[in-house]
Amino acid sequence: MSLFKQRKSKSFNYIPRNEQASSKDEKHLKTQWESVKRQGKHKTKRTISLPLLLVFLGMIIAIWYLLTHYQTA
Repeated sequence: MSLFKQRKSKSFNYIPRNEQASSKDEKHLKTQWESVKRQGKHKTKRTISLPLLLVFLGMIIAIWYLLTHYQTA
């Protein structure tokens, strides 16, 4: 029956040299990433909302309509 059994892959516990040093820097990188994410959230609050843009567009159309009728009258 050993004819149909597949061999298991070998597993190694190898850690590269550069990865050992980067584990210390990984925590520093995570803290930097968190600070960048927090800065991005503050920038999104300054954007103009869609309802405000629609009101502004409606005002422009209303003024345009009034001015065209003022010109023809």
